[in-house]
Amino acid sequence: MVRRGWLWSRSLVCVSPGPADVHFVWEKNGRELEMCVPTQTHALPDGRAHVLSWLRDAIRESAEYRCSVLSSAGNGTSKVRVTVVRHEATHQEQWTRELAAWKAVAGEHDRMMHSWRKAWESCDKGAL
Repeated sequence: MVRRGWLWSRSLVCVSPGPADVHFVWEKNGRELEMCVPTQTHALPDGRAHVLSWLRDAIRESAEYRCSVLSSAGNGTSKVRVTVVRHEATHQEQWTRELAAWKAVAGEHDRMMHSWRKAWESCDKGAL
């Protein structure tokens, strides 16, 4: 039986003890990744191997990652859904800053218009 597990922060990690012919296939959103993915193998005394594979990916949007472990003893797949929430927060923060800037410009414009109106009214009164 092939055991597998996930551990991730900035990297996704797939670990499997099994026969020496263990290898990994990584997928992102159902598509096999064609990038070079590091793998490290440690031989165990009983002839099996402990294999570790890790994936570094720039995770900018939510995605599902799958790590399939393939060997003569069997196959197994682990998957994880990485949900990005900071992207929306950044967008919201940007919108909030832009809105605040527009409010400041509109407020300054309003103050300037009031000044001009007072000046215009004072000129009007002096002409009569």
